[in-house]
Amino acid sequence: MSSFSMVLLEEGVEMELPVSMSEFISMLDGLVPNFSCEGHEYQLGVVNRANLGSNWDLSVSLVNSQTKEVFSEAVGGIELQSLGKHNVNFRVPPRSGQRHAKMNEFDWDGKYFGSFIYQMLNALHERALIKLPGLLPQI
Repeated sequence: MSSFSMVLLEEGVEMELPVSMSEFISMLDGLVPNFSCEGHEYQLGVVNRANLGSNWDLSVSLVNSQTKEVFSEAVGGIELQSLGKHNVNFRVPPRSGQRHAKMNEFDWDGKYFGSFIYQMLNALHERALIKLPGLLPQI
């Protein structure tokens, strides 16, 4: 894993996106199942809906690409907060602050979650929601 991946996992990621919460949730529903890493796909699950429509905590789980079995242990999580009609705060908390049981046992080196973060950032860049100097390499 690259040192940049380690920094993303250790420090987390946070950014304001110019999109409504409903548009972003719909976008995630279409994007995330297409992300993959070493024979696994990804799935989001709702951990908490603190304020319906304004704050969402989502778990990131792996799905076996062949059997479609969802692994019970999440590899990480993301947080979404509505900042008004047309803005969402997208946050990947630092790995040390993630609260998912057995996360470190299953994805001990953060490879799967790091790959998810890279693919998410690339997807946001491709949709002109963020600017990157170029696409991040696949892990």
